[in-house]
Amino acid sequence: MRRVAIPVFLDRVSPRLDCAGKLLILAIQGTQLTERRELDIRHWTADEKIFNLRQLGIQEIICGGIRQEDRTGLKRLGIQVFAPVFGEVQTIIEHYLEGALEPSTCRRNGNRRPGRKCLKECETGPSPLSIFNHSKTFK
Repeated sequence: MRRVAIPVFLDRVSPRLDCAGKLLILAIQGTQLTERRELDIRHWTADEKIFNLRQLGIQEIICGGIRQEDRTGLKRLGIQVFAPVFGEVQTIIEHYLEGALEPSTCRRNGNRRPGRKCLKECETGPSPLSIFNHSKTFK
């Protein structure tokens, strides 16, 4: 069974993990959603959010934006990151269950002009244009 977290703002994936006030926790067996619960995380600091994800047994997180230090911390804890992903939570869950979302590596590429390489020692992710061309934004 996989445990997946999605930071939520209203009914959409939160644009930033570190600023999210609500966290949706999913338990998934194969392609079936077996459990769904929400946590109020407004009182958690950004660092507590990363630490507490591990304490909750989260193996994957689907989020909009994520700070590089958070991405690094999650990777060290063995938590796979799916970002940047934007859209309505229910639609994102459906796409995830269908296998339509792919884990990302480095978001820094989205903050630079196309064609530039990452200056740090990390894998490069999709270019800003390919993010939209590969339907990671869902209505």
